Amino acid sequence: MRAQRLDVTTTLSVDRRLAILAIAGELDLGTAEQLWPSLERLLHPAPPAAPEPPGRPAALDAVVLDATGLEFLDSSGLRVLLRGARLAEDEGTAFRVVAPNPVVLRVLELSGAVRALDLRQSLAEAFA
Repeated sequence: MRAQRLDVTTTLSVDRRLAILAIAGELDLGTAEQLWPSLERLLHPAPPAAPEPPGRPAALDAVVLDATGLEFLDSSGLRVLLRGARLAEDEGTAFRVVAPNPVVLRVLELSGAVRALDLRQSLAEAFA
């Protein structure tokens, strides 16, 4: 059996109002739950009475999920993306997904997720 991998990297803008969450590899049943803690940490602000965890702003204007390195996406990974989009909406944070890979786009189109996600073809487009 082949080992599944998902690399997750988070970068905050200088003004700490924008986060880029880059993912690469396979987002599927074996790796989907690796992504959720990173998304939740960015999208769910700390309670006002609690001290802010190091490296995390209290609230972001936007989170860009850079999936340019994503090679595969299944329904488990799709569930995490939709869950993130829903949490972002609840928190008033823009959530954009950069997904130019045709294999990934096909899954998003067939599932109807293109209607629920703010999809972009490039990082430049995501920042526009």
